[in-house]
Amino acid sequence: MGARRQKRILVIVIVAWAAFLALGLRYVNGYWFFFDLPDRSGWAGEGDERHYLDRHAFIVKDALLEIDSEKYYFDREGFVYTGEIELDGSVYYFDERTGAMRFGWIERDGDRYYHDEEGRKIIDCVYTIGGRDFLFDAGGAEVVGLVSLDGEYYYFEPMEGKLVNSEKPVDGAWFYFTEDGSRFGTGWLALDDGRTVYYDGENGLLFGEQDIDGLPYLLNISRGGRMTGTVYYKGEVYTISEDGVVEDRQRLPLWKGIDVSVHQEEIDWALVAESGVQFAIVRAGYLDSEGLPVFVPDSRYVENALSAQENGISVGAYVYLYNYTQDGLAEGLVSFHEYTVENRIRLDLPVFLDVEDKEYFKPGTDELGGYGYMTAFVREGMDGLRALGYEAGFYTFQQWANNEFDAEGLYKAGYPFWLANWFGNNEDLDPATLSWNKTAQPSLWQYRATGEVPGIHKETDMDYLYWDRIPH
Repeated sequence: MGARRQKRILVIVIVAWAAFLALGLRYVNGYWFFFDLPDRSGWAGEGDERHYLDRHAFIVKDALLEIDSEKYYFDREGFVYTGEIELDGSVYYFDERTGAMRFGWIERDGDRYYHDEEGRKIIDCVYTIGGRDFLFDAGGAEVVGLVSLDGEYYYFEPMEGKLVNSEKPVDGAWFYFTEDGSRFGTGWLALDDGRTVYYDGENGLLFGEQDIDGLPYLLNISRGGRMTGTVYYKGEVYTISEDGVVEDRQRLPLWKGIDVSVHQEEIDWALVAESGVQFAIVRAGYLDSEGLPVFVPDSRYVENALSAQENGISVGAYVYLYNYTQDGLAEGLVSFHEYTVENRIRLDLPVFLDVEDKEYFKPGTDELGGYGYMTAFVREGMDGLRALGYEAGFYTFQQWANNEFDAEGLYKAGYPFWLANWFGNNEDLDPATLSWNKTAQPSLWQYRATGEVPGIHKETDMDYLYWDRIPH
């Protein structure tokens, strides 16, 4: 028995000794030391079946763990979790590919969400991010557009948050959002850009002729600002007081005007108005059948149109045609329209198609078909402009009007005609001297190409507009 007992004791000692060694017990320089176990932590497995082993090589389960400065969640079976999950009353999101907790803006399924610095999803509140206020719904998705909160309307811009001290178009009407973001209601409002405008409750910014508190006003048709002084609009001359009330208006059948483009460079429209100019046809740009984009805007279109209107001058536009093929015509006109709307331009005179470039139109060729083709093409372009909401006309020289397409037929069909007949004219002609043919006279006459106008540093085309010849 003694020998067996000794053997058992020896076995126990050996096992214990091995265990102590395995657990880190060491004898160094005559002393016993206990060292930590080797760290056996790390990732195991691949993809959705990845585990994480702790320092003892045990699988981490049902825990939120920070690993290399990233946070991960492991489910009850120890697999790394991906996607959205609620933990302790807050919602977190773990990257679908890496499993790491996501922070900040996250876009999923067409919506945007925000998770704070702790990873918690922001839900059902207005939350400030980078100094801007954002609105999130009950599911945490960013809310954009016009929103009613506590009886007030606010507008939340995607990625920009709540608008403050800003104008914004909503469903075709313009509104102003004040310093606290609430929508301005009804009344006059002085804006930082110098305009004094009127907002009419849910109808938004008012334009053009308006009766406000029983008084007549003429508001800028593009930007809505209150007008003063002498203003030309839809065939009438308005006399307006300093407070914007219309004091007098008279029909004016004949107007004196100009047409301009980037060629005239920067224009002082206040001086132009003081000189007696009543209307301006400004180049919007040109259509191109060979290059892209199909509509190329004149670099001074926006400036010329808006500045002329601000100074009481009535404004129309022309689009130069390099494009004489049907391919791209409709697309080009839509691009012109989108550019015009984007820049808040409203025109009170027609948009004219400028038909004059023989380099791009070759009468009689098989691909374009000459006289009949050109007549149909110009009509198609004007109908396209009408479909976009514009009064539409055409411009050409007298020789083209007589020989290259049926200008008279288009005019008699109800399209305003702007005739260029200025060769050899270097002075301001009598508007009664215009002669085109015996049966029809144009709506506008470009009678001189060498005009000198205060506020314009280069020679300028001069025009007359005959209001009784604008088809209605």
